Amino acid sequence: MLTALISRRSLTLLVILPIAACGSPSGDTEVAETGAQTSADPSTSTTAGTTDGGPTTSTTDAPTTSTASTDTPQTTGGKTTAGTDCGNDVREAGEDCDGADLGGQTCADVNPAYIGGTLACDASCNFDAAGCMLAPDAALVTLNELTSDMVLVGPMAMMGDAIELYNGGLKAADLSGWKLADDETFPVDKTYVFPNGSMLAPGEFKVLYAKDAVTLVGDFPFGISSKDTDTVILADADGTVVDTVMVDGPKAVISLCRLPDAIGPWTQCEQTFGAKNLIADTACGNEKIEDPETCDGADLGGQTCMSLGLGYAAGTLACTGKCRLDYKKCTTDSKLVLNELESTLDSIEIFNGGAASVDLSGWVLTDDRVDKLYDPVADTGKLVFAPNTTLAAKAYLVVKLGVGPGQHPFGLGASGDTVTLFKLAGPTIIDSTTYDADQAIVSFCRKPSGPGGAWTPDCTLTMGAAN
Repeated sequence: MLTALISRRSLTLLVILPIAACGSPSGDTEVAETGAQTSADPSTSTTAGTTDGGPTTSTTDAPTTSTASTDTPQTTGGKTTAGTDCGNDVREAGEDCDGADLGGQTCADVNPAYIGGTLACDASCNFDAAGCMLAPDAALVTLNELTSDMVLVGPMAMMGDAIELYNGGLKAADLSGWKLADDETFPVDKTYVFPNGSMLAPGEFKVLYAKDAVTLVGDFPFGISSKDTDTVILADADGTVVDTVMVDGPKAVISLCRLPDAIGPWTQCEQTFGAKNLIADTACGNEKIEDPETCDGADLGGQTCMSLGLGYAAGTLACTGKCRLDYKKCTTDSKLVLNELESTLDSIEIFNGGAASVDLSGWVLTDDRVDKLYDPVADTGKLVFAPNTTLAAKAYLVVKLGVGPGQHPFGLGASGDTVTLFKLAGPTIIDSTTYDADQAIVSFCRKPSGPGGAWTPDCTLTMGAAN
């Protein structure tokens, strides 16, 4: 049932102390045909790679404590190290789902009235129950619309928050003893209990209003935040959660509603309390770009991978559910690539598939989103490669987790992450890859090694050697 879904949303994040960006300005990094060696301090130097088929040697290893050994998004230096955007195929705090990642939920988990069918995830990372099946003689009562500010028209206009219920089934529902709250424990002082005899006919809407603290006019004894995320939970008389929604307060100032009614995902809407829902003209998801969106659905504003100015040479540009450009399928023509990742000890392998050595001095490795809005100052968990860091042709560089020279201070989330290698100027992407939950616990690698290899989950771990 949805009790499991609600508890998942109250995620506990593992926080470690902020770590400064690495890269010793005084230590040269040498890379010969046998790989990449940091020589700033012999006691902490690491030989991190070899040529194809050669042995891998190492002096003192980097710290092996992983900050991302569970499916819970981790935090490092005050930021989340799992994926950070709707559309990255990784379910995160505040998201019902993300792409194929439904968190193990089914139609019956979303609403016990469903007897089967296929649950899906919409572009805004909300559950889409349009493919779920309802028994022909059943009621389907759902939360259907709400506002975190006030109703604009009608007898309760300007009075405060409102919540609408709707019966999308073919049978009347007896709501006697049902509960509505913003707390999954349903405390008495913050819970509205439907009085005996409360009925909701098929196709009927019921609108409840927040109780005014002074006049005591209204229904439910809690408010919906207009500045933060909030939760609204509906349970039947037996205490079984029937429906719940995580409310993005600012987006719900006018209206947040299901489209279509009862079965659709949540989106920004025009206010239609007591009537059929309508999408807002300015909503993300209406296929029209409006400030501050950079895209909206199929409307990319004429942009392509190549026009982004990030160094991409080919590929297909898309749009995330939060109306930001998604360039995961954009590709570069670089011969130097990210080649293997693993999220247990958080190692990252870089491979130079070209015929000449490459100078990595000043290049950046990060798990932050990198686009024209990227702020290197705010990204406190990045690795900046030290001066005189080069990678020989056909050589591997293994970057381990740690705070020493040539080590990266960010963790790789077991629940999914994105890693990007880039130059600050531009910025210019050298290579970037995203993996899903559990794909990198052993190894996520290119097969075969190099720029032509396809990213493959569950590889045999071969850090510093051919995949």
